[in-house]
Amino acid sequence: FTIALSLAIVLLLPTPFVKVGAGAIFPFWIAVAVNFVASMIGGLIAFVLGRWLFRESIQEAIKNDRRMVNIESALGEDAMRISILVRLSPILPDEWLNYIMSATPVSLRVFLVSNTSSLVYCLIYAYYGHALGSIALSRSGMAGLTQSTGGLAMLLLGIIATVIATVIVTRTSIRVLKDAIGEEE
Repeated sequence: FTIALSLAIVLLLPTPFVKVGAGAIFPFWIAVAVNFVASMIGGLIAFVLGRWLFRESIQEAIKNDRRMVNIESALGEDAMRISILVRLSPILPDEWLNYIMSATPVSLRVFLVSNTSSLVYCLIYAYYGHALGSIALSRSGMAGLTQSTGGLAMLLLGIIATVIATVIVTRTSIRVLKDAIGEEE
């Protein structure tokens, strides 16, 4: 599963549904580990490929996008902070971001450290998958949750808390990133 997910990242396939699927298939912490390891391995392979094989074509593709030019400029000034903020914001899908960052002045060390921030979304995707899998893959479905005292309430509270945490992380990272790259809201 990890190898397939890593390959999907390298091939720029949309992986969030696969990461949620890991949460439904595997126990929660194993799903987090699978998603995180795949994000790190796939991201590293994509970054290396982008840096040494596709750098010029990536730079050509992003040179006319004002937002990308602003991000690249900000990366030159504060690579670590901007790299982490871009990772945490939904401005670009992670799969594309690995290649885009390979065409910027970001070092491999900064890329790897900033890529560890993907742990936030690995936790979220695994939790969504775990919650959905608890319902979809159990014999009793929703009935099993309603039979236990507070089971359904705990599931709903967990989902609501995860959604709120996702919104807070996303909004904060977008706001700080916009300030850093000089975009108006």
